[in-house]
Order: sequence, then structure tokens, then C-alpha cells
Amino acid sequence: MDDVALRYLLLAMRIGRHHPGLVDSYTGPPEIAEAVAGEDPIPPAELHGEALRLADTVADLATATPLERRRAAWLSDQLVALSALARLADGEEIGFVDLAEELFDIQVRPEPEETFAAARSMIEAALPGSGSLQARLQQHERSATLPPEAVLATLRALADAMRDRVLAQMWLPSGESVAIEALEGQQWVAEMQYLGNRHSRVRVNLDLPVSLSRVVELAAHECYPGHHAEAVVKDALLVATGHAEVSLVLDLAPEAVIHEGLATYAREVVMSDAELAAELGGVARRLGLSVDIGAEMIVQRAQRLLVPAIGNAALQLHVDGRAPEAVHRYLGEVGLLADAQLEATFSLISDPIWGRYFFTYIEGRLLVGEWLEAHGQTHGFGRLLAEQQTPGALRSELRTA
Repeated sequence: MDDVALRYLLLAMRIGRHHPGLVDSYTGPPEIAEAVAGEDPIPPAELHGEALRLADTVADLATATPLERRRAAWLSDQLVALSALARLADGEEIGFVDLAEELFDIQVRPEPEETFAAARSMIEAALPGSGSLQARLQQHERSATLPPEAVLATLRALADAMRDRVLAQMWLPSGESVAIEALEGQQWVAEMQYLGNRHSRVRVNLDLPVSLSRVVELAAHECYPGHHAEAVVKDALLVATGHAEVSLVLDLAPEAVIHEGLATYAREVVMSDAELAAELGGVARRLGLSVDIGAEMIVQRAQRLLVPAIGNAALQLHVDGRAPEAVHRYLGEVGLLADAQLEATFSLISDPIWGRYFFTYIEGRLLVGEWLEAHGQTHGFGRLLAEQQTPGALRSELRTA
């Protein structure tokens, strides 16, 4: 571990004392985390000063090789986010959009309402009948929902199948594994935590409904070739070769855009839509579910188009000053969220800091999708798993291409 990596780890952990939840995982030397936990919190103004000094040091790093250039760019962009978080903890008022753009190195923009109208038209066509669109959608989702007691075993089987696909197309280090458990008392549908030593834990919230298409997406997004695969590959190829800064993962930083962007594409990289339909049919037969697989495929594609409605709702709430009741109604009527998912989503976007996180999914998918088109899905995805990439670096490569 060089001095730059050590200073970065200490700075990130110390800022994390002021922003609980900032550090998603840390698998480096435990004595570093123990030292930070045992000290008095350092004033945010001092941490901001260290962020600026470290940024100057990073600007002088060697950039002779692509590996060195990617590392310097990654550290520089992460430090912009840490600087903003230190200023925020020190009492500076930063606008909702300004902070989101500083944290994630993205352009925050509302999605045209025409996108959501098109998605609703897709669902209307797939689910004909009487009653409101929301009622028909909820009826369909009930038919496609897995029994809670079958979720973990189904996800385990799908993750194992996804792993086989990844090994046939890409690379995973030997000895990696992922445990799948139930999650309680949280708003997320699922979460992945990298525990180190090439082992992760994925926990699934069984209090929320998990549909056929969702369980396949979870297997890819959280396990293979999504979050777990990225964590173990970067551990083996970067952390093990001296890039100790990668042993710490921040949720409110540009790296989150890469993490979520690649994870939202994970299933599509290793499984075509035709293969997905066959997989959904097989799962439905094994569980005795009577569901229209064709309709489920269309609903799944339409719901992906509706995700940016969550970003629009966050902007309405925090930028436009729209009444919470109206934003809540927008999520239900335009985003077509219902019941527990609606309440959990509204609660998250209402958070004064974490309400910005949904933009990592929205803008991450747009950026990663465009980048994969330019570099090829399998080859490009393999690079994203293995390299220290930033949103700015992807945009730069796209401009060059």
C-alpha cells in the first residue's frame, strides 16, 4: 500500500464518520479501520483540507501507462465527491442537483414524460382487459410473484446458472463464492456486501414481492456478472497488485455509477431476451405459477423504462418544491409503483442526501449502455469488471471513439 492509498482510505473512513452508510464495504487491513473507529471524529473542515491536499498529490502521480492513468483519474474523481461530503458535513448548503453532480460525476436531468407514456402503452397492450392499468398490472404481478419460501432457493439456482454463463464468457478468480440469505428490516429489495477473501453475501428482503423477472435480474445484478463478480475480480486484479484504495467501496461517489450501471446490464450481457423467456417459463413451471410469460417480458421491459420516473420524482420533491403528497401520487400513477415498493421508494427519495442515489441507476445505465455499444458487450463488460473506471473516463473514451 502506497502513501496515496493509505491517505485516501483514512480520509474516506473519517468522512464516513460524519455520513453513516457512506462506506459500503472495506476489506483492507483491519488496523486502519480500527484506528479511525478509535479516534475522535475529525472536524469536516480539516477533512476538506486533506481532500484538497491529496488531490494535489494525485495530480502529480505517474500516468505513463493506461493502468496508471485510470488510477489517477479514479482517485481524482473520488476525491471530488469526498470534498463535497466534507463541505456538506461542515454546514455548507449545496443544491440537490449540484451535490448529485459533484458526488457522481453525472449530469442530472429529468426524463421526458413521453418515455413513461410509451411504457404505459406497452403495458396496456400486454395486459388488455377492464379496470385501471394499475389494477391490471397488480393482478399480473400477483400471478408472477414467487412464494416467499421459494425465493432464496430459486435465486441460488439462478445465480449458479449465471455463474456458469460468466465462466464460459469471461473470467472469475478461483475460490470465489456468494452466500444468499434473507434480509429483514430494510427498504431495499436486495443488497450485496463484499466480505473479502473472494466471498460476498447477498441478502433479499422477503417482505417485498419478488417476481419472476425480478428474481432473474437479482441473480445477475447482485451475483453474476454484477456486484459480486465485480468485487472479486477487482480484488484479485487490483487490490492484490497494490491498488489498496479499491478495497474500500463508497456509495456516494462516482464509482457507484459504474457499479450500478454495469449491474443493470448484467443479465443482458450473459442472457438474451429469448433465453430469459425460456428461463422464466422454466421457473414458473417448477413453482406451479400460472403466468403469461410473453406479457411478463413486455412488462419487465416497460418497467425498466419507468425507472427514471423515480429520478423525476426526486427532482420534483427537492428542486421544484412539489408537495410530498403530489410526488407520492406521481410515483404511483406515472411510475406505476404500488404498495410496499411505492412506500420504500418514496422514503428513499425523501432522504436529503440519499435521495440522489437513484441517479446512479438511471445515468449509470445510460452511460454504460452507450459505452458497451462502442466496445462490445462481452469485451467491454469484462473491462468494467476489472478496471478502475469512472463516468468521466467512459465519456472520454466515447468521445475518442
